Amino acid sequence: MKTLKLLLISGLIFMLFNNSVWVNITLVRPSELVMPEYIKSIALIDRTKQDETPQNKAEQILTGEVFRQDEQAALKLGEGFLEACSGTKRFITVLTAERFTGDGTKSTFPTPMDWDMVTELCDKYQTDALFSIEIFDTDFILTNAPVKIDTKDDAGKIHTRLEFRATGVAVINLGIRVYDAANRVILDEYRTTHRMNFDAQGGTLQAALNQILDKVEATNKASFDAGFMYGERITPTYYQVTRYFFDHPKKTLGKGVRYSQVGDWKNAIEAWMKPVNGDDRKDAGRAAYNIAVAYEVLGDMEKAKEWAARSHTEFAEKDADEYYKMLCNRVIEERIVKQQMPE
Repeated sequence: MKTLKLLLISGLIFMLFNNSVWVNITLVRPSELVMPEYIKSIALIDRTKQDETPQNKAEQILTGEVFRQDEQAALKLGEGFLEACSGTKRFITVLTAERFTGDGTKSTFPTPMDWDMVTELCDKYQTDALFSIEIFDTDFILTNAPVKIDTKDDAGKIHTRLEFRATGVAVINLGIRVYDAANRVILDEYRTTHRMNFDAQGGTLQAALNQILDKVEATNKASFDAGFMYGERITPTYYQVTRYFFDHPKKTLGKGVRYSQVGDWKNAIEAWMKPVNGDDRKDAGRAAYNIAVAYEVLGDMEKAKEWAARSHTEFAEKDADEYYKMLCNRVIEERIVKQQMPE
């Protein structure tokens, strides 16, 4: 039964991709939080420095924390934030070496910074705001479990073996404040726990563990990812989507597809206009769909929506309705991005 299901799924996937080609399009996603227009530059500081007390040293030994591990990871978080902001250039970002001791804990925010200090730091780095890491704690958890794997030999005999699966979970407890120096207000106070899994499998437990990133590398990677995600929270970011369009029947759609493969979308549209005006309703619907994709690639969203709508309403192409909705969502996103990125 399982084999039959796999064959059916494989057949459906083959049919889907055998009748389509694709193009990647780079889009801009709006940020979740809109910063005021006058905030054009941000300096990054760290307020999670720990005093070198006997209690803190004992905790590092008990948890197996590498020397200055959290400090390294906090720097990686800052690098992730800078990477997210670098695409659309909404902000000029400055990664500083400033570290301060806060009166908070590893799970609670400290008292907000003194505003004179905020102004002093913004003047020093010539920025409008401060990005302050105020809660930062990392952990790395290892779990493992043996799994029975059944295999059948040529004679039909079933053999059972053990496989060991190990999972490392890097956990980042994070709290960020963004300070507006000019108006002396906190623009954002953000608290989250970010997790990243690292999975491996092997014939022995040690073989599985050996494939997992070491604790420091995994923690740094998760910290970078957490910083990047916060960057996406306050600045528009680029992302890629894949648009599929029809390749068959090659007799009617093939010429336009060949033009698309060399980036000549205008001639592709012209080639697909012929089957749109032809007698075959199915071919016409697919050609109209392809024309919609072509106009999206060219950046003419109104034309793309028009042709996706025609493909759905006039020719009953079943995929066109969903595509039309995606185009409408993209138009809304672009409108928001323009508001978030003043010229």
